Amino acid sequence: MSIASDLEKLTSLRDQGALSPTEFVKAKELLLSEENTEGNSVCQTTSEKKKQSKTQLLVANLLTLTAAMSVASVIINPSPIKLVSVILWTVASTLAWSAYFTCKKKPLKQG
Repeated sequence: MSIASDLEKLTSLRDQGALSPTEFVKAKELLLSEENTEGNSVCQTTSEKKKQSKTQLLVANLLTLTAAMSVASVIINPSPIKLVSVILWTVASTLAWSAYFTCKKKPLKQG
């Protein structure tokens, strides 16, 4: 997205009441600052962040369940392939939980 379209979206969010005047100013400063080099939009509303957080939680839980089922499979009928799958599912689960908790700690980009 271009800076102009991000500014239009910020203004729209402010006009709709999704952003307070303080949040709008902070988001605009972040957008215009040199620190905003990630290329990500700064226009993430609270509801979008909650939806993303819920999705990350669901993914982390499903990966943990899959890892646990893989462990049970290895216990019932051990094989090298199943052991590799346990390791991979465990790594994926760990990464998903890490992403979930990292997202929970980060403040909204808009302020």
